[in-house]
Amino acid sequence: ARVFQALRIEVNAEMDELEAILAAAASLVRPGGRLAVMSYHSLEDRRVKRLLRSGATGGDSPPRDFYGNSLAPWTPLTRQPVFASDAEIEANPRARSVRLRVGERSSHPAPEAAAG
Repeated sequence: ARVFQALRIEVNAEMDELEAILAAAASLVRPGGRLAVMSYHSLEDRRVKRLLRSGATGGDSPPRDFYGNSLAPWTPLTRQPVFASDAEIEANPRARSVRLRVGERSSHPAPEAAAG
């Protein structure tokens, strides 16, 4: 199953598509708006987690102001991902691997916009 998953991810360029939408999300969502992302495996979840914490899918830490406050364009609404309940998994077995992460758009620009 993992080999098939790896082939599907590569053939469909799923990581590239995810990177593209996550990069565009800050310009598509107004300040105060929310972004909810469901990820089905750790490769997706890692990128989403990094985006919500630092504003970039790479390992860079968010820029900080003079006082050390984060200038990340997203504020995670939950520290940990939300998992499906036992009742949901019983009704929908595919839900057992999904993780939901939600972030709120701050008024800070995305790192790419701030640099340019």
